[in-house]
Amino acid sequence: MVLIDGEQLTRLMMRYNLGCRAEEILHVKKVDDDFFE
Repeated sequence: MVLIDGEQLTRLMMRYNLGCRAEEILHVKKVDDDFFE
């Protein structure tokens, strides 16, 4: 038996989508340096 704390439980729930759902998706953009060469 392995004991885990609330923070670790929350991380596992989010990783495996248990008891949670995506409310908003954030897209992060990065400049493509090869485009400007």
